[in-house]
Amino acid sequence: MSKKLKCNKCGKEIKTIFLGKIKGTYVGKGKNKKVYCSECQKKL
Repeated sequence: MSKKLKCNKCGKEIKTIFLGKIKGTYVGKGKNKKVYCSECQKKL
């Protein structure tokens, strides 16, 4: 059972692929870690 991830910028649910890897990116470390979807990643 995996946790549903949402984009920190647009709020869309991030899809997962094989073995629970996300279609997006993590930015930051530790408590400041944020996740962005692939569309918002292009805008960064």
